[in-house]
Amino acid sequence: MSFEAALQGAVLAALRAVEGTNGAFLERPARASPPYLALGEMLSADWGAKGLAGREVRLLVRVHDAGEGWARTVALQGAASRAIEDLPRAIGGWSVGSVVMLRARTSRDAGGWVGTVEYRVRGMEV
Repeated sequence: MSFEAALQGAVLAALRAVEGTNGAFLERPARASPPYLALGEMLSADWGAKGLAGREVRLLVRVHDAGEGWARTVALQGAASRAIEDLPRAIGGWSVGSVVMLRARTSRDAGGWVGTVEYRVRGMEV
């Protein structure tokens, strides 16, 4: 299994365990009531070494919330971050080398608040 596919499954499982949401989905669902989490685009690049397969994946998680204030959105961003940082260090035949948060952002759109967290995850094939 590719690192990207294994990581996607592990991240979705971790996000679905976050309390206080109405679910975690791959991309924005057609129908879901806020607050919910959406695993967005995943960008990957080679991160191997001579004779070793490795991947670097950047992933984005969005918190969609319809609340009046941003406090719940920020709290759910923190919970999503903890879920990602607590991923197992072995995923589908790959050893996770590092999990690093790159940036977080909270903003308002027409549907309410959107919080994003972006991570870089590096893995080597075992």
